[in-house]
Amino acid sequence: MKYRPLFLFAIALTILSISGCKPGSAVLMTAVKADDTAEAKKLIEKGADPNSRTSPTGWSALHYAARNGNVEVVSLLLKSGADPNYSGTMEGQTGQVVSLRPLLLAQATLDLVKQIPASSMDETLHQIGLDDPALLKSMKGPDAAVRYQKILDALAAVTSKK
Repeated sequence: MKYRPLFLFAIALTILSISGCKPGSAVLMTAVKADDTAEAKKLIEKGADPNSRTSPTGWSALHYAARNGNVEVVSLLLKSGADPNYSGTMEGQTGQVVSLRPLLLAQATLDLVKQIPASSMDETLHQIGLDDPALLKSMKGPDAAVRYQKILDALAAVTSKK
C-alpha cells in the first residue's frame, strides 16, 4: 500500500500525456531562448502559447526567436498567432530599459551583424553584455545577415505601424 501514491501519480501522468495537455509557457521559452528549433517546433505544434513571455512585461518567445535569427521558429510563432506588436523588455526589467517590439529587435540585430566583423563578434558582444551562446552562434554564421533580413521582412509584413 505504500506504493499506491506512486501508482496513482503514474496513472495521472499517463492520462495527462494522453489527453494532450498544452505545454507550459516556461518550457517553450526555454526552448526558444536556447535556439532549440526541434523542441520549439514540437511544443508549438502541441499547442504551447505562441505569446509566451519571460514575465508579464518581459520579452515574448517571438522576441527571442527574432534575436536568435531563427527564421523557422519566427514563422511558426507568427502562424500560430504570436503578437508581432507586443512590446516588452528583456526579462521584464523596468526603469531605464527600453521596451521593444520584435521588429525593432530584429532590425537592431541585423545592424549589428552588418557592422561587426565575424572575427570580433565574440569580443564585441561580450563587451556590450550580449554574450548569450545562442546569439553568438547565430550572429557569427555565414548566412546571418540573410536570416535576419528574412525575419525583418516577415515581421514588417505583419507589424502594425503604430
